[in-house]
Amino acid sequence: MKILERRLKNGTRCYIIYKKGYVMKQAMFSVNFGAAEKGFVPGLAHFLEHKVFEQRNLNVFDAFSSRCADVNAFTNFNTTAYYFSCCDKFEENLKTLLDFTANPYFTDESVEREKGIIGEEIKMYDDDPWWQVYFNLIKAMYSENPVKNSIAGTIDDLGKINRDMLMDCYHKFYCGENSALVICGDIEPEKAFYLADDLITLKAGKKRMKIAPPADEIDKKLIDVNMEISKALFNIGFRENDFTVSPAHRLCTARILMDLIIGEGGELYGELYSKGILDRDFSMEYLLGSTFGGAIFSGISDNAFAVLDSIMKRINEIKQKGISNDDFERSVKKLRGLFLKGFNSIDGIVAAQTDYAFKDIEFADVYGKYMTVTRDDVLNRLSLFSEDNYAVSLVEP
Repeated sequence: MKILERRLKNGTRCYIIYKKGYVMKQAMFSVNFGAAEKGFVPGLAHFLEHKVFEQRNLNVFDAFSSRCADVNAFTNFNTTAYYFSCCDKFEENLKTLLDFTANPYFTDESVEREKGIIGEEIKMYDDDPWWQVYFNLIKAMYSENPVKNSIAGTIDDLGKINRDMLMDCYHKFYCGENSALVICGDIEPEKAFYLADDLITLKAGKKRMKIAPPADEIDKKLIDVNMEISKALFNIGFRENDFTVSPAHRLCTARILMDLIIGEGGELYGELYSKGILDRDFSMEYLLGSTFGGAIFSGISDNAFAVLDSIMKRINEIKQKGISNDDFERSVKKLRGLFLKGFNSIDGIVAAQTDYAFKDIEFADVYGKYMTVTRDDVLNRLSLFSEDNYAVSLVEP
């Protein structure tokens, strides 16, 4: 596998991931505009994602479907992305992707219609216990940062959005310097660069600089809601406060430390699993943003506070006794292997490269960090886990 990067004529960062022998090809066009952008109505980036698909004389979904290609999009905290996967007619599909994202067309009437569609989507999220437990945790962790807002916003937020607001945001964020294109599959890199440069029509524009994180604090230590479920869900989050080190360092050291605390296969995980306090649905995530971040532990348990107490005891044990060399090496090798395994998935590698593009990270940076990280690097990250920077979200029956 080879990853090559080049700037297109309009300033768009273009990444070609050459996967020889793969039948499937994928392209993802993205802009550095997500739900955590400060100064905008919550849900605006997501609403714009919906409307960009609307064209004057083209049904985008029918166009891709006629070529046996799948097209979709997503908005997260940092990014809005549009992508397709296909086996054949890659050039035609890439042209359609780059055309419809560069030429939005929508009316006041269509914007009002879309509010009903997104309103139903918001209600669906409101009924999803995993969505609720996760976003309630983010709300608990942040009192000021816009990351606390739901990606789709609320029904009240929808009422504030209009066509002029959407077009203004499109012209601010959808431009070459603020965008990236990732192409992955068995396509010769120079041919792919030439094709992308020939087909790109998005205006050049300027890169948007992220606003520094606001002075913030834990909003609530606990958010506890009830829903019609059979077993309780939990999210435990430790909020990141240090944004001075490189993103790759933050990412790798946090993941290693989380694995050492309660990773699957470790002593603490095995103990809680054998007691029935945790099950196979337990997972861990390091949330990496330029103005926010945190370590999140999630799962199903009727005794989430026993999980929290066990995590805190393990953290204090590491603070007092350190990390054995065997445990450290085992964790690093495990995470390095999982990182390399991810290269087998076109979906995963394209999504990861898109995410990295706007965070000043390269795949080589992450792999290099896993190769050179030291025990001291990991121990110095223990400040991420303290008594005053965690919050808990529960959804109970």
